[in-house]
Amino acid sequence: MTVETDPTWMMLCADAITTQIGLLKQEGEGAIAQRDVENVHRMRVASRRIRAALDTFEDCVPADRAGSWRKEIRRITRALGAARDVDVQIGFLKGSLPPAGPKEAPGIDLVLRLKTKERARLQPPLVDALQRLEERGVLVEMLEHFKAERERALANGAQQRSPIASQKAWERTHVKVEELVEHEACVHVEQAMAEHHAMRISAKRLRYALEMVRPLFDDGLEDEIAQVKKLQDLLGDLHDCDVWVQDLGRSIGSLRKGGSKLTKGTSAESVEPGMAFLMGDRARRRKEIYVQFVEFWDKLVERRFVVSLLRKLEAAADQMPDLTAKAIDLLVTDPSTKVAVIGDVHGNLQALQAVLEDADSRGAEVVLNAGDLLGYGANPEEAVVLLRSRPSISVIGNYDLKVFRIQDREELWPSNKSKDKLLAFRWAFEHVSPSSRAWLRSLPKEVRMEVGGKELLMVHGSPDSMDEHLGPETPVRRLESIAEEAKADVIIMGHSHKAFSKEVRKTFFLNPGSVGRPDDGDPRASYAMLQLHPYKVSLLRVAYDVKGAARAIKEAGLPKQFAKMLLEGRAYDRVVGKEEGGRADRDSAMAKVRKVARSYLGEDPHSEQVARLSMMLFDGLSERMGLGADDRYWLECAAVLHDIGWSEGQQGHHKTSLRMILEEEGLPFDVRERKAVGSIARYHRKALPSPKHAHFSSLSKKDRARVMSLAAILRLADALDCSHGIRARSLRCELSSDRIILHCSASGGMELEEREVLKKGDLIRKVLGLGLEMHWELER
Repeated sequence: MTVETDPTWMMLCADAITTQIGLLKQEGEGAIAQRDVENVHRMRVASRRIRAALDTFEDCVPADRAGSWRKEIRRITRALGAARDVDVQIGFLKGSLPPAGPKEAPGIDLVLRLKTKERARLQPPLVDALQRLEERGVLVEMLEHFKAERERALANGAQQRSPIASQKAWERTHVKVEELVEHEACVHVEQAMAEHHAMRISAKRLRYALEMVRPLFDDGLEDEIAQVKKLQDLLGDLHDCDVWVQDLGRSIGSLRKGGSKLTKGTSAESVEPGMAFLMGDRARRRKEIYVQFVEFWDKLVERRFVVSLLRKLEAAADQMPDLTAKAIDLLVTDPSTKVAVIGDVHGNLQALQAVLEDADSRGAEVVLNAGDLLGYGANPEEAVVLLRSRPSISVIGNYDLKVFRIQDREELWPSNKSKDKLLAFRWAFEHVSPSSRAWLRSLPKEVRMEVGGKELLMVHGSPDSMDEHLGPETPVRRLESIAEEAKADVIIMGHSHKAFSKEVRKTFFLNPGSVGRPDDGDPRASYAMLQLHPYKVSLLRVAYDVKGAARAIKEAGLPKQFAKMLLEGRAYDRVVGKEEGGRADRDSAMAKVRKVARSYLGEDPHSEQVARLSMMLFDGLSERMGLGADDRYWLECAAVLHDIGWSEGQQGHHKTSLRMILEEEGLPFDVRERKAVGSIARYHRKALPSPKHAHFSSLSKKDRARVMSLAAILRLADALDCSHGIRARSLRCELSSDRIILHCSASGGMELEEREVLKKGDLIRKVLGLGLEMHWELER
């Protein structure tokens, strides 16, 4: 947790986690002694809810312990899940199975014996996991932490509800709703088993999230939670049937091939009818449940359930009090009211919090905001919500406007402008809630009001243009001209990020500087304290957790230059100008990547060959795939690193490579790059990208598409050297309307590579929708 959390939100978190820890601990002895299968079930549910709470209330969890807590809880969830799944199957065989005849009995008895034996095998690991959890003291540590946080939240004024908590509830839950709706296409496809399972997981996550924020709603979201639970149950029953059918199908196949060991006196012929009976029963039951599921979903659609739920969640989030009128009343009623004048927060929550705390200590009752709340920082939504929770008066800034204009018409962005800046606009828009967007769009470009006989004018840039920079270096003649035309006693502005206070021709000019992104080499937040009658002003600098704000930017996956801006107190262009430049920077980064690869594999000709082939393929396919220079860099990194998992063994080395890329400190990647490059490397073999894979699903929608395309190229490159013979010398891609043809010149036979290319071309065919051929010839 890098910033101060709303007390009500923290109390919700503490209540959710401590309640579930209590339930988890309560069932432990029963699960170890196997008193009741429900002990394991209740423990599993509690552990899942704890994991969901750690996700939903991520900003309430201490960053230095979050990873270890999640890891320990995930470990126990898996052990409980394996045992619970078999308990359910045994319960079905003992009590819910339709009557079978004597012909089927031997097979059913065999399955029951095997499941009972499997459950006995799972008990020791489960006991070990529970004892490990107890010995490590994780639950005690978490319990003590969140109990203390709850007490602190109460002392800091936690209530049953708060505007900020409602806003955060919207942020967390609407994402879960959208994840569920993404699976809608699979509803009417009966055999979409994997998609139905993924939809079940999304329904479960949504239900848990709704349950955790229910105290914020008068009706406790009872109907909504009940409907999502029913959907989850139907999908869960479907999945149970799918597991039975798949397991029994494999068992029958093994019997027929003679691959199953049977007890003395038992033959395949005697047990197969019972297995076939079970398989048929579960297949029929699946069809019945599927019909119920489709009917239920269609009724939800007819009721506009999702739309109604989103509106309800958003309406609660939009209960932010409008304190503008209160701010005006305070100033007009008492012109001596102390005012905090701020500007250019740019999504930097840590800086805004520090400034407001300092202003509070100086007696400020009103905040005047000269615009640009959005941009570059990691917490635009939280910054907007925090400002709106105070008596404040705001104007919109040029950056705020650009966020909406670029979103509405991205083609307006000049091709020669920084892609990082475009990313900042997109990211700010995507990470501000609809209600905050509406509030920002409603802000005026200027505010005029009379306070204590003085005419006050507040704009973002200047009265003539919100893009004009007014600062300490602005010529007096220009200020005189503005004073004459504006006809105001006090003019407040921002935009230049440079603080100054000056009186020109009886007009007071005040620029508070930038709260969130200073541009004078001093990283401290800048603001001003103002009293309008009698007129007094103080320009102030406030130290804050700059490193924490920079870390939040990196953890959000934003460009590292944005973090450097805060650390150095410099504008983006000045920070970039200090660096060596794009290509040199990339060369330096690739040198570090190769150094890491060599530390695990030594000199590895195969990885370098795959990297070389990846670049050839990229150059031939990038235009068709819509890829650019940043994608080429990601691909080269992934190609160099794709086999580092071999250092821990061949089996599952692609997954090991992912883990190592995520964890290796020597790699020059931020969090977003680690996930992307790690995912590309992981998919060089075996499974294709799937939303079931946490590292992949946690990426943004655009990054998931990029990973799909780049992994498709890497699979081909790896296939072209599957023998590790370094035979491919040159490579050319020919694209037609319906296929990709790879022309390869080689130093030796490529029969094995050709077969592998056709096999591992599955992803490129999926991404581009084209056929794939390979033609090779020996190098002369």
